[in-house]
Amino acid sequence: MQYFGKETEKAIKNFGKGLLPPELIKAYGEVKLAVLSAVQEIEKKYTKEEWEALQKTCFEVIENNLDENFILPLLQGGAGTSINMNVNEVIANRANQILGKDRFHPIEDINVYQSTNDTFPTAVTITLYRKLLDTEKLVINLQETLIKKENQFSKILMTGRTEMQDALPITLGQVFASWAGMIERDRWRIHKLKERIRVIPLGGTAIGTGYPAPSIIVFASEKFLREITTLPLSRSQNLPDEVANQDKWSELASVIKIIAENLYKITGDLLLYTSSFIDEIKHPDLQYGSTIMAAKTNPVILEYVRGLSISIKNECLKISEFTSNGQLQLNPYLPFILESFLRVFDYIEKSIISFIDNFLNQIEINKEKIEENLVKSNILLNGLIGILGYQKVKEIYILVKEKKTTKIAEIKNIIKEKTDLTYDEIEFYLDPINISSFFRLWRKQND
Repeated sequence: MQYFGKETEKAIKNFGKGLLPPELIKAYGEVKLAVLSAVQEIEKKYTKEEWEALQKTCFEVIENNLDENFILPLLQGGAGTSINMNVNEVIANRANQILGKDRFHPIEDINVYQSTNDTFPTAVTITLYRKLLDTEKLVINLQETLIKKENQFSKILMTGRTEMQDALPITLGQVFASWAGMIERDRWRIHKLKERIRVIPLGGTAIGTGYPAPSIIVFASEKFLREITTLPLSRSQNLPDEVANQDKWSELASVIKIIAENLYKITGDLLLYTSSFIDEIKHPDLQYGSTIMAAKTNPVILEYVRGLSISIKNECLKISEFTSNGQLQLNPYLPFILESFLRVFDYIEKSIISFIDNFLNQIEINKEKIEENLVKSNILLNGLIGILGYQKVKEIYILVKEKKTTKIAEIKNIIKEKTDLTYDEIEFYLDPINISSFFRLWRKQND
């Protein structure tokens, strides 16, 4: 049944038809229920039957049972006024139906002591705070997955590379640890950001002055909203600022952009490690690599994550542009900000889940190729400079090249021939854990 009214129909003519995001509809229903609960508690404005009809309708909105009536596109002018009126009309008309008479007016009753400019940003904050909590869980899962790989591969010695050149020995575990460190910082950034994102402008009404909402209603609305959403929402102590300025969303976008950049860096590294040139990690063979090359595995997941990362970064740049274009006491582009964020959070979720499930949890390590590349690079010897000195390592390096050594065991034999080190000492110094940490070698040498 149609519950929206004339103002929604006018907006359809201006912006076309669409469907509002269910997350926003739920959040807006919670905002309306909170304010109406405050009004009822303080002013006793409605009879028992009237209040039950209003409550039932608000819960139907919150539970997304009336979503087909929110038929506006999110992208629109007016700072969200059309969305607010859509919500007001649906609640009023549905509550009237339940009550059996025309008692509720969309503005006089459902929008009482409110404005679009404080309710819409509050609903947006609720929506995006929840999205941020979901992203935080994903980032934590990614960090923990990388740490598991760090521990799993802690004794696999491989070639460390700088500027695309062989450099010094490193363990594969340390490589995964470096990626886990990036994601750990992402986790920390999200945690710190939640404190600012939870602030709401509810009670500021049109321009942050609060007119004509009584302060007792404002305080009660905040209390009810926290209870209804179970979120740690906090009314701003500077409502004119919270209504007028949306820079907190630019800050959120910058953090999400960094997450995307880190995903791009990690998957870029893995593109090289899984490439035919290095071939030290195997990309899962998930589908046909080509329609013409049967003997080929395409790095589809890494490309997928990188493509999404580029899209995320560009959406975040759009958000920053929208936030910087508010004028005077209002930023009218909040619907556009929300639309970009919903796309961003969707991409983040898809990229992290796919990266974990379809890549990290399925990769195979090519240990033979890792050893071959390590021996061929001769950087294993660079890890002994602190023990043997530059000249002695140079002498061994020349001999290794002349003999065209292909195995680590052969290198160990040459070191034994050209130095006073015992086999036990050579084993200790070339142990993957020790050679990748000069502190351990130095301590052994100075014991």
